[in-house]
Amino acid sequence: MKPSHHKFHHPYEPYNIQADFMLNLYQCIEDGNVGIFESPTGTGKSLSLICAALTWLRDDERRRIFGDQGDESELDWLEQAEMKARRQQLLDTHMDLEEKLNTIRLRNAKDQSRKHAAKRVKIDETIEEQDLLLEDYESNSEIGNNKLGGDQSLSSTTRALLEQLKPVKSAQEDVREEDRTKVIFCSRTHSQLTQFVKELRKISISSGASQDQREKENVKHLALGSRKNLCINLKVAGLSSTTAINERCLDLQKPGTVQDQKCKYLLSKVFSEDSERLEDFKNNVIARIQDIEDIANLGRKMSICPYYAARSVISAAEVLTLPYPLLLQRSAREALGVAVKDNIVIIDEAHNLASAIADTLSVVVPLTHLELAHKQVLGYCQKFRNKLKGKNRVYIAQIVRLLKACITRLQQAKESRTTETSLLANELISTSGTDQIQPHKLVKYIQESKLVYKIEGYAVLLEQQSGQQLNVRGSEQNAPQPKGVLAEFQNLLIALTNPTSEGRFFITQNAMEVALKYTLLDPQAHFEDIVKEARAVILAGGTMSPMNEWSEQLFPYVNIDKLQTYSFGHIIDKGNVLVQPLSRGSTGDEFDFTFNNRRNKRMDNDLSLLVERICTIAPDGMVVFFPSYEYLASITATWKIATEAGSPFSRIGTLKQIFQESKEVNVDELLTEYSNAINAGKGALMLAVVGGKLSEGINFSDKLGRVVICVGLPYPNVKSAEWKAKVEYIERLKYDRSKAEGAPDSGCKAKAQAAGMDYADNITMRAVNQSIGRAIRHKNDYAAIYLIDKRYATSKIQSRLPAWLRSSMRESEKLWPQVEQECNQFFAKKTQGSLQRI
Repeated sequence: MKPSHHKFHHPYEPYNIQADFMLNLYQCIEDGNVGIFESPTGTGKSLSLICAALTWLRDDERRRIFGDQGDESELDWLEQAEMKARRQQLLDTHMDLEEKLNTIRLRNAKDQSRKHAAKRVKIDETIEEQDLLLEDYESNSEIGNNKLGGDQSLSSTTRALLEQLKPVKSAQEDVREEDRTKVIFCSRTHSQLTQFVKELRKISISSGASQDQREKENVKHLALGSRKNLCINLKVAGLSSTTAINERCLDLQKPGTVQDQKCKYLLSKVFSEDSERLEDFKNNVIARIQDIEDIANLGRKMSICPYYAARSVISAAEVLTLPYPLLLQRSAREALGVAVKDNIVIIDEAHNLASAIADTLSVVVPLTHLELAHKQVLGYCQKFRNKLKGKNRVYIAQIVRLLKACITRLQQAKESRTTETSLLANELISTSGTDQIQPHKLVKYIQESKLVYKIEGYAVLLEQQSGQQLNVRGSEQNAPQPKGVLAEFQNLLIALTNPTSEGRFFITQNAMEVALKYTLLDPQAHFEDIVKEARAVILAGGTMSPMNEWSEQLFPYVNIDKLQTYSFGHIIDKGNVLVQPLSRGSTGDEFDFTFNNRRNKRMDNDLSLLVERICTIAPDGMVVFFPSYEYLASITATWKIATEAGSPFSRIGTLKQIFQESKEVNVDELLTEYSNAINAGKGALMLAVVGGKLSEGINFSDKLGRVVICVGLPYPNVKSAEWKAKVEYIERLKYDRSKAEGAPDSGCKAKAQAAGMDYADNITMRAVNQSIGRAIRHKNDYAAIYLIDKRYATSKIQSRLPAWLRSSMRESEKLWPQVEQECNQFFAKKTQGSLQRI
């Protein structure tokens, strides 16, 4: 199938690279491939993704409705008649829906003065003791009658409730659900998805139910979120943790709950008037393109739960948007009613997808949280000790022992002052009293009994009744206690059920706290089902290189001919970017910012001279990225040491106002102050960290980022137990594959070691590339980029820079006077050009 529109319905005149991007994306979807698309930030990537995918979607719908007459000529008259009837049914369904939506649009157009509903206000729920009692639990009968299958995060009760809450479907809706292919678009956060929705609103695309390209049809879009995003019941939405919100919601739906205690926003398929309201909600959602807040507000206006009612919209929607975690976890997808089978999955900002999968399924629980969870369980047992019987008593006793075993292990680590220790799951539960515990059964019990909600509810009840708090050792009596600690323990328990090869447990310790951490090492197993079920999977980002890493780590099971990679250039002119690696400073000494050399005060001062000289040349804003927060703090301390000529920090401060990122700083406030200083004509210098808050998703376009300096390379701590475990996993994976290919043992070991080193280089340079990309945001933007370290002069590192940056790179071994001269020339030319345009 060829594209029906040569510009893919792009709202503007697309650049050549955008046209190439869209053509290749369209073909990738048509062929059912996995596609990895690299397109620099500022090249209109989001619009290109939308236009190509929607053009294919409407072309495919047109093909389904009107068919290919050549193919049909070989069918007998009965088959042709059946096919014609089927297509007419699809067309009738389509036109009927459009008629309803047009009526809603006309109605809404008459009321442009509508205001958004008031924002959600969190309030505490009044909890009754009887709500907190556990029901009798028999594990054997539960296992026999309620099979969890492959899903360990949704109970049978939950799934039964979700089944009951499915709306009544007409025959037409069944046809639509069967035949409508969807684009499932994911990004990291709801704010990024909101930006995507703004781009989606710009598209005007031809109808899939008409052969006339001039006939347009609105895109039917649905934004999906969790209960935390969409719950409109203030007594539920105000609870302390996501788990508590989920379990309280399900608790209000239990069979046998009296009507006046059920959630008043939840509709039932039993009543025809509810079905009509649900249908009205669905049509209002897809009548125009709305973001997650719009849908929540619509639910408030119509007094309908938007979280559950959204399921009725899925069958009619063409585009679904949702954040990473709701796609990456099968349990979350099933809870929402989202199926990836035969649909198109597009993941934007996918450069850190493997890390996102690992983060979604990794867990960190501090010692203080485990201690509080232990106290909460004991407090609950003390209160209801006479009412806990049978399996409830057995399983709660196991939870107490397991919590105590984890606490003891962490306390021992705290006393030994060990910064990091790796351990296996069986080592964590090998102490006396816990070695017979079966984590799978315990997880099942916690999920089925809603124990987390019950115990956390009792802690809230104590606060409501007397203001008491269950305090842990070392904390102030009236200090606010962390919320959701039992939910954290539950996630830790689920991690205990994972295969040993998939992840590892660690005990980490710093000056603030000691914690138990589970890190997922093998992300591919948790993405494979999406790849195998979807029609096509598209990963898109500004810095997807090096491409070989994707086939090695995330898609080793995909045939090489089905894995397509594309890297596109930038829309800016090469002359708008100056990229200069610097191996030496103005004194001629080498810049070597390896970890062991970072206490070189002479090198630190040499760096300050370089920054100071660039500050005298470059206009407006400059951003300097350092490898870590610790090194940034160290170097600013060095720069503040007074000399006869004044401290480097004060000298730089007279040229540009200095701002500094930290772990505690409010990013919005910091950026506002930085921007105000630049707009006031003072100029500003931002000291930031690669991988920190300012290195991803922040826009330093135009005046905000005329210079970007990267100091050193942010390699991970190679002595870290967690990093060693990750590298060991990568090396073992490569060794096993090489062995399977028939390579000799020595060759396998060499390839494995090289794979570990490549992994470190790739992780490091992807973070650097993200930081660099903050400055160039549109076609007419310009910036100078300085890479300060002798390692930036090596081919190994330069090959991992984006191609569009390499094309603007200057010689590596230039002396400072020549570098300074070129900097002067670059900004003189750009400033003159800007004045001429004015």
